[in-house]
Amino acid sequence: MLNIRPLTTADKQQAREIWELRFHDSLSFIDWFFAERFSPETSFCAEKDGRIISILHGCVMQLRVSGVILPAMMISGVATLPGYEGQGLMKRVLFALFEECKRRNIPLAFHKPSHFSIYRAVGEFPCYDALFHTRENEPDIPVVWDAMPDIQTLLRVYELATAHYSGCVVRSLSDMEKRMHDLTCDGTRFLLHQTGGIADGYLFASVAEDGLLYCEEALATSQTGYAAMIARLPKGSVVKLPPDVPLSGSLRPWGVMIPVDVPRLLRALCGKADVFRLEVIDGMMPWNTGVFDGAGNRTDKPATDTLSAGRLMQFLCGYLPFQEAFSQEICNCADEY
Repeated sequence: MLNIRPLTTADKQQAREIWELRFHDSLSFIDWFFAERFSPETSFCAEKDGRIISILHGCVMQLRVSGVILPAMMISGVATLPGYEGQGLMKRVLFALFEECKRRNIPLAFHKPSHFSIYRAVGEFPCYDALFHTRENEPDIPVVWDAMPDIQTLLRVYELATAHYSGCVVRSLSDMEKRMHDLTCDGTRFLLHQTGGIADGYLFASVAEDGLLYCEEALATSQTGYAAMIARLPKGSVVKLPPDVPLSGSLRPWGVMIPVDVPRLLRALCGKADVFRLEVIDGMMPWNTGVFDGAGNRTDKPATDTLSAGRLMQFLCGYLPFQEAFSQEICNCADEY
């Protein structure tokens, strides 16, 4: 018999075994995740005959979306065991999570898809990008890594560097510490940029499978800071950057946001009843389907526009502009787990 349910602390070992089977992460990263990020009360699974066969992990965070701070559910570790794919299990487990979000008054969720094509089938579309820059020259001098400053200093740089982005996680001091542990669990390689003795940029790097460096989080408050840190890296290093950093590279769709509560999001991010009447179609969450005005009120009046919930989220966060109601913004989220 199939059972869709929340995880419990007793599921931790089985959840870890599924992660090790389905993902190619290091044991040190998996240790970090299940020590610091595992949150059974907001994670769900499909269980059959006592065995978890499909699973996802949820963690409550806060996102700044178009200048408004909202509670959000980060989704990670979505996996189905071999032999159980194609049965709609992932969709059912996702739906259970979205129902939990609704119970907790969390109006949106977000994650970094492994394959966008898979998630488009459940109505998700890109809502933020990342720029991947490859260092083409050797540094002028051998790389000298820096000692990490205190967490408060890192958090200050993060806040200043990301304040203008839509869709970015609002980190607490505890969040910043967990993120640092994530970025350093496979070994610490760190660069700090300072101007006038004040930290205004940082970069975390790790050795990828090809032996080259991959920099998962690099943030600075100025173009000068980004350029100076990257100039210190060895040739071939790949740096993931916010999409507006003026460097060459490959700009890729990198993450999605999912509207769990369309009326609340319209109320928070638009708030003007007379700007439009949207017919929203949501094949995943039926409570989002209907005609709404710009203040999130249901209405019986004819719709002026029709959008899927996933497309609407692209406008709500500013990834794409929509008429005069939603202007285009720079969307970026550094967090993936």
